[in-house]
Amino acid sequence: MIEIDGKTKILGVFGDPVEHTKSPSIQNALLKDREINAVYVPLPVAKDNLKDAIAGFRAMGFAGANVTIPHKEQVIPFLDYISPVSKATGSVNTLYWDNGKLCGTSTDGLGALRNLEESGMDIKNKNIALLGSGGAAKALAYAFMEIAGAASLKIFSIEPELWNLELKNSSLHDFDEVKKYRDSIDLLCNATPLGMHPNVNQSPVDKSILSKNMMVFDIVYNPLQTKLLQEAEEVGCKTLGGIGMLMHQGLESFKLWFPDS
Repeated sequence: MIEIDGKTKILGVFGDPVEHTKSPSIQNALLKDREINAVYVPLPVAKDNLKDAIAGFRAMGFAGANVTIPHKEQVIPFLDYISPVSKATGSVNTLYWDNGKLCGTSTDGLGALRNLEESGMDIKNKNIALLGSGGAAKALAYAFMEIAGAASLKIFSIEPELWNLELKNSSLHDFDEVKKYRDSIDLLCNATPLGMHPNVNQSPVDKSILSKNMMVFDIVYNPLQTKLLQEAEEVGCKTLGGIGMLMHQGLESFKLWFPDS
């Protein structure tokens, strides 16, 4: 149990909703293990209150934070600096301080790659279908193509106008076109909130789209077994949930907050 006193540093996660988050459990366990006098808490922030929330973050001297839906892109104008990966993707999931400047970066892509590597999936030269066009989707797309060297990337979105990321060997499609490319997909990745608690009976795609020849990766981690993953297992797909990605991206964030620990 963390003993809070006058020197306790505060970290947290900005989101709406944020009640489902597992980040406090992960980060507080790390803080305890490293014997760091800090606490990490959920911070529910409505979209219209984000600017004020960041001003409060600065004023109260928070040590750092994560950023989740729906703020990963909207938070950027309120920061002093963003990393090259965040410039490329227009997405931030981690706030940290550097020489008094409030900085933003995204650890989502690295978290996803680490999780896939642990599962035995080498995505180099693989064909990937990515569902979604939000901040997490862009961070994953960048990691898949620019870091891991996937062969091709097809992005499927219900709001294709939101996609502004240019990547080699990638193409943008309407969501209902997934079935057309079914037989060429090595990895199907869900980067939408569809299926997330409390909407656990939702899935981003129909079961008929799934093939036993593809791996299905759902970055949703609450519930641990989404409807998409359940149906993928029934078809015979290899599956991977989002809790591992959450842990890995959280560890990358932790390194930015406490580089000497």
